Amino acid sequence: MAGCVRGADSLPLRGDGFRLVRPERRRFFGHPELVSLLKSSAASLQTRKSSPLLLIGDLGLPRGGPTLSAHSSHQSGLDADIWYVRSRKATTTPPSMVEHKRLRVSRSFGAAELRVLQHFASQPEVDRVLVHFAIKRELCRRFGAPDAGADASWIRKIRPWFGHDRHFHVRIRCPAKSPFCKEGEPIPPGNGRDATLDWWWSAEARQDEGKNQHRQQNPVMPELPEACGQLLHSS
Repeated sequence: MAGCVRGADSLPLRGDGFRLVRPERRRFFGHPELVSLLKSSAASLQTRKSSPLLLIGDLGLPRGGPTLSAHSSHQSGLDADIWYVRSRKATTTPPSMVEHKRLRVSRSFGAAELRVLQHFASQPEVDRVLVHFAIKRELCRRFGAPDAGADASWIRKIRPWFGHDRHFHVRIRCPAKSPFCKEGEPIPPGNGRDATLDWWWSAEARQDEGKNQHRQQNPVMPELPEACGQLLHSS
């Protein structure tokens, strides 16, 4: 979503229960509410001092706005990428949680990864969490029928998308006192275990996946809201 952010906070390179990965990209800025969520979540998920760290990837630039890479989101300070894998060792590329030939979750996806997803999707300030569609189906398989009760209501926020097999994407709701912030499309009713999820395994979806990869490899600079012009070009 095209946009910018005023008054962004920076996420430290390391904190209680988390470590920022790829800091050389300088995409570790976000709305104060996003930064607060990441810090508190990492601390909450840290059950003991020897626990693996939450590995946090891209947030956004100091004033938001687009980058020269594939990110069409991460522009308004509301988005963060978080690796599924947690570790205390330095790594450059996280493992995939999906077997792409069979389009199903791999053996790497287990209780630890599920716990992190459930934690973020259960936070009231989180609008949605984007994951690979095979991971969404696995969550639905584990947590029952489309009419599952309140215990599985968090699954509704888990939304299927292309990619997102090595990391998941957290987007928070528009914070209070942010009158120019615009929410995304509302999440449909139900927890998503229906025909709309089956579509992701169709031939049409494979065509759309190819188009999505092309857009990522050939990014186009978006048209920004008028209010972002002065902010992004200020010193």
